[in-house]
Amino acid sequence: MNLTDKGIAIGVKKFSDSTNLMKILTKDNGIYSGLIRIKKNQGNSGVNIPGNTLSVNWRARLSEHLGFFNTELIKSRSSNYLNSSINLEVLNSICSLMDIFPEREECIDLYNIIEELLDNLNNTSLWPFLYIKFELLFIERMGYGLDLSSCAVNGSTDNLNWVSPKTGRAVSALGAKGWEDRLLKLPEFLGQNEIKSVSKADLLDSLKLTEFFLIKRVYSQYAKNLSSSRKRMFDYLSDDSFII
Repeated sequence: MNLTDKGIAIGVKKFSDSTNLMKILTKDNGIYSGLIRIKKNQGNSGVNIPGNTLSVNWRARLSEHLGFFNTELIKSRSSNYLNSSINLEVLNSICSLMDIFPEREECIDLYNIIEELLDNLNNTSLWPFLYIKFELLFIERMGYGLDLSSCAVNGSTDNLNWVSPKTGRAVSALGAKGWEDRLLKLPEFLGQNEIKSVSKADLLDSLKLTEFFLIKRVYSQYAKNLSSSRKRMFDYLSDDSFII
């Protein structure tokens, strides 16, 4: 079996003295794992690193086999992570989530948002919102999407200020009356097609919202915890020095 695509490397680890095991999020075919032969004196390790976009050829005798990769570099992003600790935390947060995404399941929408996010890591006014969009999409693609379109109590589409932690559905200000302390805040911009004026508090509330459902609906199914990189990213955005 032979597969050719382009993809983003999301994990590389040693497999044997002569091979590394790499996991790649391909654009059209989902996540694939495969082996990379370590070739001495060819600098191959500088190409196959997480965050880089690669041209990928995967070969195996049978589709269920692990297979081998041949890769060529399309876009290197290594300098983004060497010069910025927060960029590295964002990358690691993305990779930790994609590591539990089912392999070989089409996810071109996730590929596109990750590619856009990684290309904009130096744009501090944009990447946090792209990251939130990524987490919301990831939760949806894992089968636990939030319904933020209308109020779960009265069907209203106005003043959707809250989210039920039980159902993941939006709740209006009227429908939430008297129950606010049991609900999660829903920043207004999450229901907008275009990002306009967003406060830092809205940004943090959005990350708290996605964090809650990642822990409750995703990580709990895999006996995993929120990654330390995700926690450090939140701390960075919470710091007084960070300004939208």
